[in-house]
Amino acid sequence: MAFVRNNLPRVQSALRWIRVNDINPFEWTTSAPIIDPSELGDNQVLIKNHAVSLNPVDYKMATTNFSNTKLPAVTGYDVSGEIVAIGNGVKDFKINDEVFGFLNLNTSNGGGALQQYSVGEIETLIKKPKEISHTDAATLGVAFVTAMDGLRQADINSSKSIFIPGGSGGVGHFSVQIAQIRGAKQVITSASKDEGIKILKEQYKIKDVINHAKENIIDRVKELTNGEGVDIVYDTTYLESSFEKTMKTVKEGGTWVVLRRFGSDTSKEQKILDERKVKLVLADLGRYWLGNERAQLEKFAQTTLLQGAKWIEEGKLKPYINRIIKLEEAQNALELIKQGKGGFGKIVIKLL
Repeated sequence: MAFVRNNLPRVQSALRWIRVNDINPFEWTTSAPIIDPSELGDNQVLIKNHAVSLNPVDYKMATTNFSNTKLPAVTGYDVSGEIVAIGNGVKDFKINDEVFGFLNLNTSNGGGALQQYSVGEIETLIKKPKEISHTDAATLGVAFVTAMDGLRQADINSSKSIFIPGGSGGVGHFSVQIAQIRGAKQVITSASKDEGIKILKEQYKIKDVINHAKENIIDRVKELTNGEGVDIVYDTTYLESSFEKTMKTVKEGGTWVVLRRFGSDTSKEQKILDERKVKLVLADLGRYWLGNERAQLEKFAQTTLLQGAKWIEEGKLKPYINRIIKLEEAQNALELIKQGKGGFGKIVIKLL
């Protein structure tokens, strides 16, 4: 029998995912069901969400359903809140614990963040330090963990240069900070909007920021590295047009890390990189949830979340939240992100 907080409501507000479609896959409701705690899996908890942060995958999932989620459901994967019910096998969490982390990509049976109450797996949640706000903690989900997943597979040290295209995005703005924390010799990034370039230079102290809307990134990276190219690229843009260019900025023998959806065909990129003796590294959380690396997820996720919280407490990591919105504004915010108008860093929904 699951342990449950008293007076748990039966319905909630939610942005429900009702159809797999690029146009209008969502529907706002104030009467979505809350899962009965007796239906929680042994290692699941029910979270009363205090804050949720948005990611491009929230709308991309709705258009493709690559996780094979049973609809109707909810997307959204970054949460910070308090536990109101726990499954039979949960030992390390109790009712009223404040937690944060990210949710299963398959949101069947109560998962998904864009609602008041979400089912979470304990393997990707940790207790929230009191010193960190729910809004900051909510940003340390998909974007931060993806940034860490890509960069942990690259050998960053004081002798290495790194180019991170898309430095104004959720993953990108965390990646430039992680590269700095890990002591990279040179961090180069790119953005297309004046505001983003200003934030990267002034707030995050990145000296070398390329305006990819006006400058040739291949030429500029070569100029900034004395014609050599960089040791590491982490392309966080999700854009094929960017991939074609950034592969040419890595020096021979270097590493090209790319953020791609799990299962994507990389044979074209692999052939180009092999010719230049460049190592290809894939970063994506899908391989943990949907692939054959689930056994590695708990240790990686919890270690990464703990590290992110520690860096925030130490003042080394600073999530950039460009706006805080209400849950009922989520659909409009996702549309802005889809159009490339989501602003610098992260958008956070504050529920409590």
